[in-house]
Amino acid sequence: MARVAHIPYLEKRPSGFFFRRRLPRALARISNPDQTSALCLSLRTDVLSEATCLVRALTALTDLAVALTTERPVDHLSADHVTLLTELARFQIAAHEALRASAEPRSEAAANFAAQAERATQDMLRRALALGDRAPAVAPLRELAQRLGVTLDETAADWRVLAFEALRVMLDASCERERREIGRYAESTPIFRSMIAGRSASRSPALPAISAQPTVPAMTVPPASVPAEVAAPAAMLHVSGAAAVPPPTALDVVSPESAPAAPTSALRAGNVPLPPDVQPNAAPTQVAAPTSGIACPASATATPKRETRILIDETLLTETSRAALRKGPNIEFREAFDLYFELKELGYGDNFEARQKRFPDQGKNWTRTSGGNARKAREIWVDVLGNQPFQQIDWTEVDGVLNIIRRIPKYHGKKPTLINTRGFLELVERADELELAAAAESKLNLAVKGKATPADLERAELDAKIPRLRVATFLRHGRMANRVGKMLKAMKVIDENPFEICSWSNDEEKALKANEEDRTRMLWDDRIQKLFDSPVYQGDCEEKDYPLFWAPLIARFDGCRAEEILQLGPDDFGSENGVAYFTVRNVIGNHVKSTAGERRIAVHPKLIELGLLRFVEMRRRQNQSRLFPDLNRGQTKETYSELFSKTFGYYRKTNGCYWPGLDFHALRTTFHNDLGNLLCPDMVRRRLMGHEKPVDEGDGSYTREIWVKTLHEVISRIDVDISRIKSPFAAPGVNAVQVVPARGEVKHDNVVGFRR
Repeated sequence: MARVAHIPYLEKRPSGFFFRRRLPRALARISNPDQTSALCLSLRTDVLSEATCLVRALTALTDLAVALTTERPVDHLSADHVTLLTELARFQIAAHEALRASAEPRSEAAANFAAQAERATQDMLRRALALGDRAPAVAPLRELAQRLGVTLDETAADWRVLAFEALRVMLDASCERERREIGRYAESTPIFRSMIAGRSASRSPALPAISAQPTVPAMTVPPASVPAEVAAPAAMLHVSGAAAVPPPTALDVVSPESAPAAPTSALRAGNVPLPPDVQPNAAPTQVAAPTSGIACPASATATPKRETRILIDETLLTETSRAALRKGPNIEFREAFDLYFELKELGYGDNFEARQKRFPDQGKNWTRTSGGNARKAREIWVDVLGNQPFQQIDWTEVDGVLNIIRRIPKYHGKKPTLINTRGFLELVERADELELAAAAESKLNLAVKGKATPADLERAELDAKIPRLRVATFLRHGRMANRVGKMLKAMKVIDENPFEICSWSNDEEKALKANEEDRTRMLWDDRIQKLFDSPVYQGDCEEKDYPLFWAPLIARFDGCRAEEILQLGPDDFGSENGVAYFTVRNVIGNHVKSTAGERRIAVHPKLIELGLLRFVEMRRRQNQSRLFPDLNRGQTKETYSELFSKTFGYYRKTNGCYWPGLDFHALRTTFHNDLGNLLCPDMVRRRLMGHEKPVDEGDGSYTREIWVKTLHEVISRIDVDISRIKSPFAAPGVNAVQVVPARGEVKHDNVVGFRR
């Protein structure tokens, strides 16, 4: 994403030109109180001259909008109060529109009466504003706060400010309702605007350019029955104090010239005239609705109910998720993510187009293994794209956000210069600036020292680069948003999934990774001797260090995963025909990757030589259920390996045996590579590694267990020098242990096992 030179707010992206402008802090707090924000719009063109004209027009419009926000700041209101007043205005207009849309045809007299009733309401509200009487706003605020789950403290000092602003909001809403009662709307319908935008995108020469209007999100409503004659304004349910208006005798449609002026302009000028028939000390009277009118239910909201297709048990959902689903296409972005997370945690799969069974254990496993990454994706997407209604999200916006996510620094939140304090967009821009500054400084230093070669300058730029998210991480974040969109589309909550662009073919994924540094796990070669020279393997091994001593050795000689090793217990060890083995068990309390992960593995002779079976017998005498009873599980994944992997990484870094790519799992990778070089039969290799998908039908259908002796013969051919290791369980006076059978042991063919 590169900014076009000399043209403010214009950016050139792979998909075309974009208008992008930061919002002022005051405006950003109103639209998104928790973070800074920016306006980013696709210009739907890749022609520079067209983009320039559009950007100039959008710049003028946004200049005007910014000026209006600074003309009357709302710093005296908290962010929660701004949200509450916004919802109050939306409800009063949306409820009115819902009733009008579902009402039967009415007479001219009824239409005339509805407009006059609104004018009476406005007179009452103007009088209340002039006298500082906040009573008409109390009931609407209380009811709205109850619906939103907000607690209002009417004894606080800011309550009076909130109630006064609510009066102004109600006055504005009444003026708008009056105009709509006589059929005057300020803007075209969202459907019409969408149609025009679609035709404009095709660049038809017959259509003039149409400036896009902002879409006001509607609020979903439960269906309401409306009698024939008159639909009373929703605000009259809570408004008291307006004079009664007699029914009109003829259609008296209000002309634009006679329409009431905007109340905010009158108050700003200090000119708020009182109606001639209202005395300053007169008690307010009740507005009488016509006898043929109807009462708008307090629960009425905006748009008609949408036919959804939700094939899961909604009673299992929280009230928050059920309320989000009732919003239909106006479900907010964060709410959609939270709904998806809740369904996954309940144990549902991703096929929401069909009825599916629920597996709670799979839900717990998803929370443990994928929940953290999923929530990080939600944090990034909502931060950059904004917590807007889902139906307002356009795929061009999504494309722009993908370009930002791709450039998020890899070590964000870990390095002091890359702490995310004002949103991910600002973090990306800061990283770009740091790269440019570092490169310029390096080139300047080269220039001071003397003549720099092109290779030196190129190296200076490369060294200044800040690593960005790995392709795998970028794809994972993108696909998570696409899963949420697919869910809503399958439920028919939305018609189109704007995140369909967040899918990549195998070729596209390969292309993204083509220029990425290869960070695949390496193989432990002679550098493992450097690990064996570290303190734990040179006699400085206390009981707390046993996991650091034994786990890497078992992984190197038997190819097990870290979690499989750390959850072993003395009862998992046994012998078959005198050959020692241990079993990876898939039981309660253990975490095994798959059903194939449950298997028997022969104990490598080198491990017996180092005293592994002596260590197992010691734990058995201590009546311990685990070989490493002092290990703690991580709080996120609830596994032993979650914390141990960090301990092992820290140990290698502090003892001079750390290399990128040579981590704990690389020990298992090296074991697997050894099996391949030894031409190990595939049937045996899969049993040792715990892999699925047998390629042979006979093996998959008939083979149950492979003799431990066969497994022992294969792994015994893997040879690693352990002469430098000083085991805490070695026999006195020797380094390479000559194992003496302990009590309860049997020695057979130089292999020690336990009687079962």
